[in-house]
Parts: sequence; C-alpha cells; structure tokens
Amino acid sequence: MLCVVVVCACARTPRAGSVTPPTPRDRFRLAAELAAAGRCDTAVVVATAAQARAPGDVRGPLVLGACQEQAGRFDDAIATYNAFAAEHPRARGVATLRAKALLALRSAAEHTARQALAREAELANEPPQAATVAVLPLVIAGDSSVQPLARGLADLITTDLAHIRTLRLVERLQIGMLLDELKAGQSERTDPATAARVGRLLRAERMVQGTATIPPVPPTGAATIELSATVVTSAGVVRPVGQVTGPFRQLLALEKQVVFDLAGQLGIALTEAERQQILRQGPKSLAAFLAYSRALDDLDRGDYGAAARHFGAAARADPTFQAARQGQETAAATPAVQQSGAGGIVTLVEGSEGPAAAAGGLLTTTTLDVVPATGDVIAQAGGPTTGTPTIDRHLTPEALGLPSIVSVSSGIVIIFRRP
Repeated sequence: MLCVVVVCACARTPRAGSVTPPTPRDRFRLAAELAAAGRCDTAVVVATAAQARAPGDVRGPLVLGACQEQAGRFDDAIATYNAFAAEHPRARGVATLRAKALLALRSAAEHTARQALAREAELANEPPQAATVAVLPLVIAGDSSVQPLARGLADLITTDLAHIRTLRLVERLQIGMLLDELKAGQSERTDPATAARVGRLLRAERMVQGTATIPPVPPTGAATIELSATVVTSAGVVRPVGQVTGPFRQLLALEKQVVFDLAGQLGIALTEAERQQILRQGPKSLAAFLAYSRALDDLDRGDYGAAARHFGAAARADPTFQAARQGQETAAATPAVQQSGAGGIVTLVEGSEGPAAAAGGLLTTTTLDVVPATGDVIAQAGGPTTGTPTIDRHLTPEALGLPSIVSVSSGIVIIFRRP
C-alpha cells in the first residue's frame, strides 16, 4: 500500500515542460518593437543575435538601420542598408531596404547641404578631398522634351567614372540637394564660379560640367547632337575636355567617348579592364535610357509613382538594365515606407515576414529575456538553446555586422562606387 501511495504521489507531481527557444522571427519582431519604443540599445542586441542565426534576413538591417537613423547617424544607416542589399540582392523585402536607404539619403543630403552652406566660410579654407569628383547635372540645349537627360547623363557619367579605382564620386542626390539650396538654375550650372563654389562646399577636388546640344529629333533619330564637358577645380581653374558629335541614336556611345576624354583630362591612364567595364555597363537601348532619365527626374521631385512607371518602362525596353529594374522596385516600395513613419519599423518588419506573421506585440507577450547590458551582444549562433548565453562585451561595428562608413567629410556623404 505504501508503494502505491508513493507512485500516485509521484504521478501527481508536475514535470518541468520543455521550453521552445525563440525563433529568429520572434527575435526580429521583438527587436522591432523595442526600436519603435525607443529602446534601441536593447533592440540592437536582440537584432544582432537574430541576425547571427539568419544572416540573409532583411529584418536585421531594417532594425539596425532604424536605430542608427533615430540617433541621427544617417551615413551609418545608409551603409547598413546598402551593404546588405549588395550582398543579398534577391532577399525577400530588399526593395523595402533600398527604399529606406533612399529616404535616409534624401534626409542626409538635405541636412548636410544646409550645414555646408552654414559653414561655407570655414569650408573655403579647408583643402578638398583628394581624387574626389562631382558631376553636375548637364545643361540640355535645344529640344526641351529631352530635358530629363540632364540628370540621366550626369548619372551615367558618374557611374562610368566610378569604375576608375583611383577616383571617388560624390553621390548625385547630394549634388542636387546642394544646387537646390543654392537655387542654382540651368544658366548658373554653366558658370565655372558656381562649379567652384559647389566644389568647395562638397570638398570635392574637381567638378565636371557638361552641355548636350540636342536639336528637335526627327523620327529617324538622325539629328546631329553635340556633347561637351569641362573640368573645374575647387580653386576655379577651368580645363576644357572637348566636344564629341554624332547622330542622336548614338547618344550612349557618345557618352562613353566623353567619359574616356574626361579620364584623359583628369590625368588618368585607364587600364584595359576599366575601359571594358565602362563599355559593358549601363543601358543598351536609347529608349530605355530616356525612360530611365525621366524616372530620375521623378525620383528627385519625390513622385515615386511616376518614377516606378518610368523605371518599369526602361526595364521593359532593356531587360539587361539592372539599375532600371532595381529603381522600379525601390520607387514602388518607397510610398509605403514613407507612410510607416519613424515608428513604423514593426510594420515594415512584419511586412517582410509575409502573411504568416503572427498577430500581437512581443513586448508584452514574449518569454525571451533580454539580460545583456548596453553594448553586449548575444552570440548564440550554433550554440545551445539552453544555458547561459555567450556574451561579447566589446561591441564593435564589425561585431554588429555593420560595414565601415564609406566616407564622411564635413557632413557630406561621398559614395565610393566600385565594380
């Protein structure tokens, strides 16, 4: 009888149930809610632990970048977004990440343009950044219907020059924001004094000015056009590059010739690999390039719907034009990112999960304990699901998976484009 009583008593004793460890999705959602609540120190810890287990998940850089933006570190956020997009170009939700990078760049460009103008007297006495080049929007003379080529040609020249490893190129949006703050119209853009002033404000060593003379183009595309460029130093020294002419239908080939002439004026001997890379990259269809140029015009005006349509037209005209396809995806995703607002990181993270996202808030329902102090990183990748987590108490950007900042000079972001 005693044995029976003992057995029954044991049977009534509750057994410790197994605890299911939190999934990366749980951690990302918790990190997003922490970030939305302004608790970014802890959000970064949780997001980093989740990223270690799911390195290709877009939600990690979404949270980390959002926290960097909250701290006003737009350059860091842009680098975080772009580094992940470059490494995982086909990841789910990567268009949202590119949209975040675009909006962060716009905010940073506007802020730094105003800051540069406020510090203009101080910047005038500082030396320029070596080997830094800024390509100003070209002046389009003649046919007003192709005015968007002002931005398109500047973007194409910038991208081509970026394949020269000894050069550093200033981001196009930075230049546009500064010209807007200066209220510099098309006539001022041809003035070398304006270019020199822009160079001093950007701390760029040399500026490229260009003019495209395009008469009304007949349906045959046989009209003769002229492309010319000059290089202006920050000290105001003007060095003409020369002029190329040809039929309008050969505009893309003429642009390549201008780039090669620019390299010569800049004193650069192109390697054969650089020359071939420049020739290969970019659109192959003039119709695609015209639509792409219109999309850039829409993008700079903040009309993302029109930009997505024009990027889409460019991608259909030239399916190999990767920049057009990415532009379409980014522009289409941007309005939703804008509407999410500063506290919308939870919505963005759950949106990247798809329809399987669970309802409810993890800040109030999760069983995940966040115990590390500020600056700690939970290193659980490949570790046990129970027990004491391993903690690295020497947090560095590399430990967080953040790329090094590309370059920040007097508040002006300089983008280093590389093949």
